[in-house]
Amino acid sequence: MKNLKLIKDYSINIVTYHYVRPIKNSNYPNIKGLELEDFKKQVDYFYNNYNIIDDKDLIEIIESKKIPKKPNFLLTFDDGYLDHYDYVFPYFLKKKIRGIFYPPKKVIENKTVLDVNKIHFILEKEQNRKKILTEIDNILFKLKNFKIKDLDLKKINLKAAYDDKDTVLIKRLLQYFLPKNERKIIIDELFSKIINHDTELFAKKLYINPNIVKEMNSEKMAFGSHGAEHYWWEHLTKENQKKDMAESLDYFNLLGLDLSKMSVCYPYGSYNSKTLDLVKDFNFSFGLTTNFGNVNNSNINKKYELNRFDINELSL
Repeated sequence: MKNLKLIKDYSINIVTYHYVRPIKNSNYPNIKGLELEDFKKQVDYFYNNYNIIDDKDLIEIIESKKIPKKPNFLLTFDDGYLDHYDYVFPYFLKKKIRGIFYPPKKVIENKTVLDVNKIHFILEKEQNRKKILTEIDNILFKLKNFKIKDLDLKKINLKAAYDDKDTVLIKRLLQYFLPKNERKIIIDELFSKIINHDTELFAKKLYINPNIVKEMNSEKMAFGSHGAEHYWWEHLTKENQKKDMAESLDYFNLLGLDLSKMSVCYPYGSYNSKTLDLVKDFNFSFGLTTNFGNVNNSNINKKYELNRFDINELSL
């Protein structure tokens, strides 16, 4: 495996998954996800060579600060995709494995498609990044009489592990850099033009729903907070961060989930000191970042800043 040398004794290796589906022959063959058969091979490899733990095991390890010698794997799934129910859940039941699932509250309601996912599918369907940037320029000029070149782009970090600079620029402009109202209009126009799909119907086919959450939870699958609307928390005020977290927890409570040991996963891996203060106030059991690496004896004390591996960093 790639980076297998990173898997050492006395380590917890938390792995992040997003889309897990048969991709190659699907309607969206360019979506950045993991082929189902590759997922099964990975799970089998972890299962046969290491310990696969669940949220309760991790909480016990954090509290005792005693990491078992044999490497441990914790499998986590972000964003609440229907993939996790259709493909991951049955395989976990078969293997008697438990994972942690982090759906934003809004996706469970199945009424809208989150902007983050609209961007994913816009980029999947239109491979010409320059064309997308031209479209953004045209809409910006129509709305505010300025273009991308008029922005202070030095404030945007265009470095990313898996994307080219144009792709990163599109994502950052539409995720947080442009004013909220403008980026919402741009995303909706691009989604309508490029995807041309009813958003509510698209949402029902993309995301899990309340009944699925209850069913999976009844089979001991854990759920954690990923906020309500998948915002970059570091770009929100403390009060708005608090509101987004509380909305997520209130909804899980409404669905009958136990909040006493619930964890949090930072949307986009985005957090700051205000976020850390809030997760302590909410008494989350632990917090997951997108910081590369494993959890070991040197960082186990930072329970609200636990490292994770994206599955692309550990692919077979």
